[in-house]
This record gives sequence, C-alpha cells and structure tokens, in this order.
Amino acid sequence: MSRPAQPHFQSLLTGIDRGIEAHLAWNQRLMRCVMSHESPGEDMLQPDAHRRCAFGQWLVAEKAALAGFDAAATEALEHQHQAMHDAVRALCTQSAQGQAAGAPDLQAYEAGQTGMVASLHTLRRKVAESLLQHDALTGLPLRNGLDYAFRIRQRDAARHGQPLHLAMVDVDHFKAVNDTWGHRVGDLALQHLARLMTGCLRGSDIVVRYGGEEFLFLLLGAEAEGAIQRLLDQVRTHPMPLEGGGTLALTLTAGLATVDWRDNLASAIDRADRALLQGKHGGRDRVVVA
Repeated sequence: MSRPAQPHFQSLLTGIDRGIEAHLAWNQRLMRCVMSHESPGEDMLQPDAHRRCAFGQWLVAEKAALAGFDAAATEALEHQHQAMHDAVRALCTQSAQGQAAGAPDLQAYEAGQTGMVASLHTLRRKVAESLLQHDALTGLPLRNGLDYAFRIRQRDAARHGQPLHLAMVDVDHFKAVNDTWGHRVGDLALQHLARLMTGCLRGSDIVVRYGGEEFLFLLLGAEAEGAIQRLLDQVRTHPMPLEGGGTLALTLTAGLATVDWRDNLASAIDRADRALLQGKHGGRDRVVVA
C-alpha cells in the first residue's frame, strides 16, 4: 500500500494526538455523568456514537492511510473505539436510571480504553518513524524528518514523565578500515554495525544513520547510558567476519546528552557532539555523558 505524502504525515500525527486528548476528555465526561446521574447528551447515547464523535469521523477519513502503516493496529483501534462507546452508552444509561454500573460494562470500557490508547501509540510511532527515509546500505532511517521525530519523542517524554536522551555514535578509525581493506569491506562493516545496533534497540529507541560512519540515537526512558554501553560492548566483542577468513575488530565512541523541554534538535546534537569529541580525545571506545 502506498504511503501518504510528507505533509499528510503531520496531519496523521496531529489527528492521533488529538485522539489521545479526546480520550482523556471522555474519562472526565463519563465521571460527571456517573457522579451526577445526568444524561451525557444524545451524542453519547446513539448506537452510532462511535461514528458521530470527532475522533470517529477522523478515523473513518484516515483509516486507509493508517492501515498503510499498521493494518492490524488500525483494525484494533476501530473495534476498541466502538467497544468503548458501547460501554459508555450502557454505563451512562444505567447511571441516569439510578442503577449501579454493571461490572461487564465497566470491564468493557476499561479494556476499550486501554487498548485504544495502546493502538494510538503504536500508530503514532509507525507514522513518526516513516517520516525518516531509509538508507539503502544499512537499512537504517536517514536524517530526513528527524526534527519532527525529535519533537514527537520530546512530547512523549513530557507526557510520561520519562527522560529523553540523544546519543551521537561514531565508528572509531573508520577511515583506516576503508584505506586498509577497501570501501567494499567498509560497506560490509557498516552493515554489520547496523545489525548490532538494531539488535540492541529497546522498543522506544530510534537509531538514524546521521552521515558517513556517524549514527544518532533517540532513547526514551531510564538507563540510556547503560543501553549505549551495551551497544559498545556488543561491537567490541562481536568482530566482523572477513570473507577470506579472520575478523575485523571495530569499536564505537559515543556522546550522550539528556534532552529537556528547552532543547531543540540542534542544541541537543551540539552537546552530544561535544561529549563525543571528548570521548575521542580520551581514548575512544567509551561513552561520555554531556
């Protein structure tokens, strides 16, 4: 299935963010309904309420585009959204009639709520990652769209109260690899490193081939330094096999910067780059925290 043009990527991401916000508003509206035993309004009580609400209308319009990123998550989101509306309608009807909320309806609402948020986050990650074009040699994303992916991760960090880190990672003495073994072996070395990098990634991490032998990581959550150190250890302990026999030893140096709400992409890269330079001057094959 074809992907939408880049301006539409941003429209999809905005719609997903609004869907998450609308979902939180649903919680508030349902609580008011239950606490006051008042009707939530006719829009919530109609059997087709899941198609009448603003998010439902957006989902119908964008369903085909979203399915191009993850068809299973899109289908699940559609079912979860309807199930949540059905449960809300039952709960609000019971409340307006002075009845206690039924346990099956509460369970259905909670399941729809949890599943809907999970599906939205999955789709958001898939759309954001697709903003980054991929490198034909390594299969890793390139830096196109990196600024937008950075802002998405920055908002994720703020929303979940988690730290965000940016790491610049450079292959040590890579020019010597090309000069000694030739560019074909150099290309194979980059592919070897890319496999190790993707193997070390956690679920929320992003790695980008930033240029030449330099890579950029966005790491959401704690233990970023440990994650980058494990990557360096993997590279050091897994030399690349050479076609004629023997192996090629490789190492990496990394600069790691913590990102805060005041940072833009350029300022975070600048701090990580300075830490990377410090690591090179300090002997390479190490992580330096800015």
